[in-house]
Amino acid sequence: MGEIATSSLGSLSSVDMNTPAELRDYLDVGTPVKSRDSPPRPAPPPTKPRSKLPRPIRFLSLPKAATGSDKKAASEPKGQIKKSQDQARLQPLSNPEQALTKTFKLLHSASDDWEKKIEGLTSLRVMAQNHMDILMPKLHDICLAIINEVKNLRSAVSCAAMATLGDMYVHLQRAMDSEVEGTARVLLHKASEANTFIRQGANCALGHMVQSCTPTHVMNALLVGGLSHRNAAVRSCTAQYLERLAEVMGMARLLSGKKDLTDRFLIAVSKLAVDPAQEVRHHGRNILRNVATKMWDKFAPRKEARILEEGHLKG
Repeated sequence: MGEIATSSLGSLSSVDMNTPAELRDYLDVGTPVKSRDSPPRPAPPPTKPRSKLPRPIRFLSLPKAATGSDKKAASEPKGQIKKSQDQARLQPLSNPEQALTKTFKLLHSASDDWEKKIEGLTSLRVMAQNHMDILMPKLHDICLAIINEVKNLRSAVSCAAMATLGDMYVHLQRAMDSEVEGTARVLLHKASEANTFIRQGANCALGHMVQSCTPTHVMNALLVGGLSHRNAAVRSCTAQYLERLAEVMGMARLLSGKKDLTDRFLIAVSKLAVDPAQEVRHHGRNILRNVATKMWDKFAPRKEARILEEGHLKG
């Protein structure tokens, strides 16, 4: 077969000639041997003795004196500063009729030209604040154009459109009653989206709607747009603003029995209170609790009501 090379196994030794020198020394002696060629480790440099003298005191540079405008800006909350900036930007127009014509052209521009759309929406905010009479003859067409931009896939345009609706609710108030149903439907849908900025914009506009428009129109818009919606987030938003609307109207008015107001309100609240979604039930039961409290205050005998309030009722 040929000559077999000598190995550590053949010689029954743990060391053979192929083993490195340092490893052979280690296996023979049992302790590692320092390399013969390794240079000596240099000694660490001497450390300087610490001075016993005290350290010099360092003075911090003082900030510049604040000007009057700086002091005023610092004293104002951030929201107020932003509001004042918006007011400065939304100044009256010299020719609002011409601006309205231009606004329609800007809003009907190409979908990817978002800067022109925001410019048109800003112009509508200016007119809602300063030139309401210009908007009234074409209010329905204007609201349809804004609704179309609320649905815009670019969040900046959608938020600008919802801010425009909020301004129109605030400044036009009951003049927006005829447009509440259509605008509320798209806002309720946007309030259920995952994007935080979109939700905030929709909630802000819905809050202005509840506070500014006629309560009966607002209630009808909420019930039509969100009471039976498939999305639980939309139903939750509907219940939330129905609860806020009840606070604005007052339970006395809601339970007055006028027309079909009381019936529609109680049927809707009862449906929300047994909704499969917990967040919807929460708002519905809050409203029912307020209804029960109002009914108790109205019909319960004074003696029993006083005992209950003092907590002396037993068993």
